[in-house]
Amino acid sequence: MWIRSKLKEKGKQSFKRFYWKSVLVCFISLILSAGVGSGVTSRIENSFSSGFNSGINSIYDDYDYDEDYYDDYFYEEDLDEDTYYILDAIESFFTSGYFILFIVIFIIGMLIGFAIKLLIVYPIEIGKNNFFMGIREEEKTLDSLIFLYKSGQLKNSIITMFMKGLFQWLWTLLLIIPGIIKSYEYRMIPYILSENPGISRKRAFEISKQMMKGNKWKTFVLDLSFIGWQILSALTIGILGIFYVNPYVQGTNAELYAYLREDALQRGYVSSNELIGF
Repeated sequence: MWIRSKLKEKGKQSFKRFYWKSVLVCFISLILSAGVGSGVTSRIENSFSSGFNSGINSIYDDYDYDEDYYDDYFYEEDLDEDTYYILDAIESFFTSGYFILFIVIFIIGMLIGFAIKLLIVYPIEIGKNNFFMGIREEEKTLDSLIFLYKSGQLKNSIITMFMKGLFQWLWTLLLIIPGIIKSYEYRMIPYILSENPGISRKRAFEISKQMMKGNKWKTFVLDLSFIGWQILSALTIGILGIFYVNPYVQGTNAELYAYLREDALQRGYVSSNELIGF
């Protein structure tokens, strides 16, 4: 069985041998997978919010307001005049063309975010894993980040990663705990794809499930062991994360996969034709 402290020590040594490349890979991965996606989503949300407010204000300004009527009505009915007025304007908004326009904008934003997830986030995650697995043995180039685009297996890997995310989401709908359990059960799928992007979706799920059998709790504890570092990273506005914590975590996770991979080959439930190496 693997020992947490040994994995972390090996992971630390691994990324320190190629320190600046490791830092750069993690940083590029962060920018491309998180920065691009969240940036586009944020801009769409801001546009939606701005347009929504301007639409409400436009209707509010154009609304035919009879002060004498509303004064008499609200004093008689003991209602709040401003509240009623705003609610009436909002009702007008939802029955106007503005509402349809913003629904269209929202759907377009969702589709853009989905496309970014499929075409950038997933391939970069797999490429990052390929890099950190590779530097355990020898120096790797930054091209490892985009190796999936050159592999000819982009479509297969994207579908597998999409199904992984979908299944996790569906399990989470049942309750949070089953979703967390499944996230650990599927955890090795991006590493399997980083080694063999052509492997079938079914086999990737089967191998990951078998690898994580009896290892989910220990892996959860391994993740918890980085909480102190994550807090320190937050206190330094992410600077410590960029230059130390992120590559440290990635190096450690690579060591975990290396151990589980070797164990899988020895136990015989996976062949060297499926796990072809880095």
